[in-house]
Amino acid sequence: MSSERRRIASAATLILVAYGLSRVLGAVRELVIANTFGTGHNLDDYRVAFAVPDLLFNLLLAGAISSAFIPVLSEHLAKHEPERAREIAERVLNASVVILTVGAAVLFVVAPLYVSLIAFGYSAKDHELITSLTRILLLQPIFLGAGGMVIGILTAWQRFFAQALAPLFYNGSIIVAAAVFAPRFGVTALAVGVVIGAMLHLGVQLPSLWRTGWRPTTALGLHDPGVRKVGRLMFPIALGLAAAQVNVFVDTVLGTSLPHGRVAALRYADTIAQLPLGTFSQALAFVLFPFLARDAALRAIDSIRHRTALALRLNIFVLVPASVGLAILGVPIVAVLFERGQFGSDSVRQTAYALTFFSLGLTGQAATALLVRVFYALQDVITPLRISLVVIGVNLATNVVLVHLLAQGGLALGTSIAATLNAILLGRALRGRLGGLEGRAILQTVRRALIGVIPMALVVAGIVYVVTGGSTQGGWRALETTVLAVVLGAGTYLLIQLALKSEEVGVALSVIRRDRSRV
Repeated sequence: MSSERRRIASAATLILVAYGLSRVLGAVRELVIANTFGTGHNLDDYRVAFAVPDLLFNLLLAGAISSAFIPVLSEHLAKHEPERAREIAERVLNASVVILTVGAAVLFVVAPLYVSLIAFGYSAKDHELITSLTRILLLQPIFLGAGGMVIGILTAWQRFFAQALAPLFYNGSIIVAAAVFAPRFGVTALAVGVVIGAMLHLGVQLPSLWRTGWRPTTALGLHDPGVRKVGRLMFPIALGLAAAQVNVFVDTVLGTSLPHGRVAALRYADTIAQLPLGTFSQALAFVLFPFLARDAALRAIDSIRHRTALALRLNIFVLVPASVGLAILGVPIVAVLFERGQFGSDSVRQTAYALTFFSLGLTGQAATALLVRVFYALQDVITPLRISLVVIGVNLATNVVLVHLLAQGGLALGTSIAATLNAILLGRALRGRLGGLEGRAILQTVRRALIGVIPMALVVAGIVYVVTGGSTQGGWRALETTVLAVVLGAGTYLLIQLALKSEEVGVALSVIRRDRSRV
């Protein structure tokens, strides 16, 4: 393996591990919050308050960073123009911080108005607390957004260690706030912990940023062609990626019409559902993006087609059994993770109920994360935007109907339907763009996954029935059930895939061995 390939493999492995640790620590964060607050009244107020600042960050920066900022910097670095790349990086970073600060300031002033709109089902006392929390949390997108921009710069310069640490510091701060200060100061301590975590997220990366040659400057460079190019790409990308965030926001608003605790249960369920996505699928999409961008620059359509199809097959191979496992093991998993303190058996049932419906959309979410990056690598930012607008409309319609039929489960199901539709529409459009998408190989992967998942599901369901008897109690019995079911279920699925000679098994093992030649 060449030195460059070893460096790519090491960086890819580091990112995969960092994503995994971040998701695990995120789960620990939710566990500690659950132990302190359960699915109580004030935690719902915090979740509603968190929605708007988080939406501000995600609409303006999340996803658009790696999809618009990194390729522009990488282009100049590839042309041996590091000074020009650094100049663009400094100016885009400054402009982004200014935009986020102005946006946060406007929302700070109008907070009482939009809180009354999004929390229409809550009391005046709730509105007062939500407004106070929102104003604290509006500092988060400024620092977290700046940290996200720094991640883009460091990625272009191929510096990965500091950006791998950043989310760990962010989650760590929230965990400390929830465990140490929240029992005394309530959800306000949680909001302060989020802001401090965002500061640490940025701060831990600054030494590495300094070593790239970056220095503080006040220039915005609004007339700089490089900055304008980033803006042109970033705006439609941000709108397109906003579909998922709008879905979350809609869920929060509609959730306020349900009894207290359902919004919190929905978020806990989503946190669990995101574990397989964050530890594998989103990391895989992130790792592949530079390869796809390089292939697009070289107009290597066959290579793009193969990489995309292979990534889709790996997602299907991993997430089909993960989805079924989460649906069957929802109660024991939630009980193991959260049932303690204020999080009782009713909270377990409400969270597991939502988790069942979230699990149906995992493959769709993974495919969407990958396919939009392929379009961005091809510098097509309009097609994903158009599709996302359709998906937003479908999500709004389905959620309004399903929330009345299935409560928080309906909101989770609406999100899964939207994600699946998004993936299907993106796949159809990309197949036309690439002249095919190795559909036969993908269908073979689906067939093998279904063959393997049926006996796996029987094994897992049998273990749950025998060990728990349908109990929602936590403790050793739930832990025993979860561990035994995961080990035997995964073993069953893997043995069947080996018997079927699934190519995905060999590819996955090659990634673990850092042999990137097959990818």
